[in-house]
Amino acid sequence: MLKRILVAVDESDHASKALEQALMLAEQMKHSVNLTIVHVNPSISINEPALGVDLEERVAEEGKHMIEPVIEQLDSRGVSYETMLVAGDPVTEICRIAREQQVDLIAIGTGGKRLLAEIVVGSVSHGVLKHAECPVLTVK
Repeated sequence: MLKRILVAVDESDHASKALEQALMLAEQMKHSVNLTIVHVNPSISINEPALGVDLEERVAEEGKHMIEPVIEQLDSRGVSYETMLVAGDPVTEICRIAREQQVDLIAIGTGGKRLLAEIVVGSVSHGVLKHAECPVLTVK
């Protein structure tokens, strides 16, 4: 029985489709399902930020700007949810949060990369599939 679903979001169409699938699952359940919406800003490694620029504040602002439309969508559907904005390696953070929150399912969009690009560069969805301790729903 699904009680908690983690949805990894960014600004991609695939992430939007994953969110929609998670919403439909939550709405179809006869019991309450809580969604944990997670946006991970990848760690940025630079030696010296530009003068007068608070890099952490800038990353947080971008995350909030990105998640505002998601919150509007969730509010219009009447589903129980919480949002999390974190920084770090997306695969590591998504799997860590899923483990700590004891989620029953992770919903994540696939990047739509070609096979060669995925082999060379890898993808967040592939990394989550490999390392998650719960089922993962990937959405194209």
